[in-house]
Amino acid sequence: MAIEIVLVGLLLILVAGLVHGALGFGFPMLSTPILALVYDLKTAVILTMAPSLLVIITSLYSCRHFKFDLSKYGLVIILISLGSLSGAWLLTWANPNILKLLLAGSILVYLFSGFLRKYLSALSKRPIFFAVLMGILAGLIGGATNAIAPLLMIYLLEMTESKQEIVFVSNICFLIGKLMQLAILSLYLTYSELELLPLSMITVVAYLGLLAGLKMQSRINGERYRSMIRYALSVFMCLLIYQGVSSLVFVGVRVA
Repeated sequence: MAIEIVLVGLLLILVAGLVHGALGFGFPMLSTPILALVYDLKTAVILTMAPSLLVIITSLYSCRHFKFDLSKYGLVIILISLGSLSGAWLLTWANPNILKLLLAGSILVYLFSGFLRKYLSALSKRPIFFAVLMGILAGLIGGATNAIAPLLMIYLLEMTESKQEIVFVSNICFLIGKLMQLAILSLYLTYSELELLPLSMITVVAYLGLLAGLKMQSRINGERYRSMIRYALSVFMCLLIYQGVSSLVFVGVRVA
């Protein structure tokens, strides 16, 4: 792999870690499409596993004094756990090109989440049904593609206006989703799939980005960063759609 591609990739991983530190979410979703441009989606998810866990645990530790009502989010947390198990199992056998399109679709949901929230606000008045719907979908998509954030953010923005509550609850869900992913993927992993050198580089760079982002968190203009994320995700979404569609056209739909 050309050194220029490696350096650009690591720079983007650094940015993904910085965004997560600044906004409280984003690393798994931003880093996965970056790596999926070079690796198949399963390998991309594996390579983000350790850095994602490190980033998520550090984010939770930074807001360790925050208290929240577990009963308010207990159902959605349980359903995200079950959905993540199913999604991770799907990742072990499904066609990777179809999963790339699923990831692109998840990003599309994120980009238009403001539009969708207008229609989902009515569902928030039925909290149990809303938690069941969003929890299962977010967990399933997150387990298969690492893109748990879009639907989870839509859900949390309807449930609370507290930024700290959103950051804390979302990272709990991210952590549980990652552990479910790890439980399933560990049954299918081989040592050769671990890619230790790129895994180590990604982890170190992601953590450095996270530390920088955490320092910026209290001063950051959140809306400006959200706009930057949308622009970056738009590019990734287009590339993933191109890769997925072109591969399916040339090789046909098949089970990986």
